[in-house]
Amino acid sequence: MNRKNFVVLGALAFAVGFASSAVSLAAGLGVLCALAFVLMVLADYEKSVYVLAGYSVVDYVLRTFVGGALASGWDELFFIAMFLLWLFKWAFCRAEKPFKAAPMDLPVIIFFTVMLIVLIVNSPDISISLEGFRAIVQYVLWYFAVLQLIRDEKGAKRLTVFFVAIVGLMAVHGVYQYIVGVEMPAGWVDQNEAGVRTRVYSILTSPNIFGSLLTLAAPMAVSLCLGEKHRGRKILFGFITLMMLASLVFTSSRGAWIGFVVAFVVYVLLKDKRLLVPGIAAMVLVIVLVPSVGNRITYMLSPEYIESSLRGGRLVRWLTGIRILQFYPVFGLGLGHFGGAVAMNHGLSTLVDTEVADTFYMDNYYLKTAVEAGLVGLAAFVMLMYQVFINGLRTVRLTKGDDFHLIACGILSGLCGVMVHNWVENVFEVPLMTTVFWMFTGVLMAVWYSKMHGTERQ
Repeated sequence: MNRKNFVVLGALAFAVGFASSAVSLAAGLGVLCALAFVLMVLADYEKSVYVLAGYSVVDYVLRTFVGGALASGWDELFFIAMFLLWLFKWAFCRAEKPFKAAPMDLPVIIFFTVMLIVLIVNSPDISISLEGFRAIVQYVLWYFAVLQLIRDEKGAKRLTVFFVAIVGLMAVHGVYQYIVGVEMPAGWVDQNEAGVRTRVYSILTSPNIFGSLLTLAAPMAVSLCLGEKHRGRKILFGFITLMMLASLVFTSSRGAWIGFVVAFVVYVLLKDKRLLVPGIAAMVLVIVLVPSVGNRITYMLSPEYIESSLRGGRLVRWLTGIRILQFYPVFGLGLGHFGGAVAMNHGLSTLVDTEVADTFYMDNYYLKTAVEAGLVGLAAFVMLMYQVFINGLRTVRLTKGDDFHLIACGILSGLCGVMVHNWVENVFEVPLMTTVFWMFTGVLMAVWYSKMHGTERQ
């Protein structure tokens, strides 16, 4: 049977599997195996990573129209499929390196080891701690998958373009939501705050997470616009950038705004420091000319906001977390035991001084990590984020003078924005954001490997 027939059979198997995906988890596994089969036959395993770039759309479609076990476990099944693709590459793509090692490998392994030690040393409820451990480390594994499956900077650029296109469409949808005044829950805006008529979220469930996704993608869109020589594509990427910035404003997510400011500063310092003053001036104009932005920022500095936040907002959550950390400074309360989704799902609480505090989202992933894993876990996580920045910076320097340099600047800037956003939000509690963060960390390291070992395609 020739190659064409194999491709046809693979496509038919995928179609049949997809049609039956709503029936059972086994059918869902059939879909992923069929997809892996098609990719194996085509010997273009690199395209499998596009599913991660479109994570938001895939997850939305499955949860909205399919549901069940497939909707909740598709990403785990897909990870298995990607692992099988890597084995296929190892076995059959003899002209390519079967295994790539990059500078981020050791920091990730050290982080895993530290979290495993925390798990062993301090697990008040082992089943909850195991669930907390999985929630922390599972999505970091995408880094290794992407590193192995992205060939070089050409593949990295195509993946970035695809990701920017997906988020760009979501940004257009966000602008549409703002125009029509999409409804939002009352809890998204403080009742004492005026001037916010809506907050956009596109196909996600939170404007804060949508803002974080835009913070990651917008610097990449800017890079694609600046680096594009074709006039039509330059205009298109420019339009996408404007839609992303507009949607970012319309999310009214102060945390995402802070993250984007940091991403902008990093981008300017990497590319051209002369743009710093004009950029800051533009941000000031937005604050002055867009009332919703100015009101959100000034209200955050008002006594009313501080009083409200101390009563039931971020400040009281942070103070509670710091107080718990004082009682459990070294290894924390235990993974999954306070401040995140696992603890919320189990309805946990803890004794703070003489009062019992029910768990909540800490709205600070660093503090959440400290409360659950102590200063040991916090140090490991901060060091991991530092290594992402330093090794990303190495890739930026390696690509200086070639077509990927601007994109590398955009990726690293976006990653920095997400790191900062994590200081005021539990961004990494959301599988979408953790997945795309580590996907682009893997992209940068794949490009680093390509540059260091001369594996670029001609």
